[in-house]
Amino acid sequence: MTLLIITSSFIQTACSQDEEVPPAQNKQEDYRFMDDFDSFDAAVWTKETHEPGWVNQELQAYRPANVTVGTDNGKSVLILTAERNGDKIHSGRVNSQGKFNFKYGQIEASIKLPKTANGLWPAFWMMGDNGKNWPACGEIDILEMGERNGILNGTTDTYYNSAIHYGPDMASHEQEYHGANFVHSLQDGEYHTYRLDWTENNLKVSIDGIEFKNFDISEQSGRREYFKDSFFILFNLAVGGAFPDIHDLNELTALKDGEKAYMYIDWVKVY
Repeated sequence: MTLLIITSSFIQTACSQDEEVPPAQNKQEDYRFMDDFDSFDAAVWTKETHEPGWVNQELQAYRPANVTVGTDNGKSVLILTAERNGDKIHSGRVNSQGKFNFKYGQIEASIKLPKTANGLWPAFWMMGDNGKNWPACGEIDILEMGERNGILNGTTDTYYNSAIHYGPDMASHEQEYHGANFVHSLQDGEYHTYRLDWTENNLKVSIDGIEFKNFDISEQSGRREYFKDSFFILFNLAVGGAFPDIHDLNELTALKDGEKAYMYIDWVKVY
């Protein structure tokens, strides 16, 4: 898809180095990491601060105030809040860069998404914690919703995207991208489980136990070198930009003046 080739899912200037965690043998073992967000753990997560347009022509500014821990239907959850006041939009983004990373195994998160409508762009994804610039550090997009095809086809609540990004430098950026309608709505006010199974040969993305996409990262694919390091975790709720192809505040239907939208993360686990 030309749009995404020009404007990767999320570009970050560099990644950091941390120790590799050995993979779990199977999911029956105790998980090696779990956060159920009873509180915000600053030893694991960093709240990001960025100006509008920092990447992907996004319209929001990211600020720590839009990342909180609260309750939703009795659950203790991480809350990313997108809000609009006049011509100002703020939202939340967190990452575990330099604090927690892992290599191979499984990661899954229980997430309740907002109605993306025309302009919201929630994501759960990972990048290599290896000190390399993007895209050489590698990127795995487990969950993205809000892409332009869903808007145009009236399927924003089911149109789901997953992708991998890699390459020696930005000029040589490559990606494999998969967008398709899921079997049921993922914006129905319920929590859904998004999972990645990661081996040295494959990256398999599943939703509620249903396989969505299996990416080949074997030696034969020519991609293994970009997905052999430990990766860190990111959650964010973007507004506008290249993915939904919305660059004007007046085109937003998802977030009118004075409104707020929320992305809730109940838990994240790594096995």
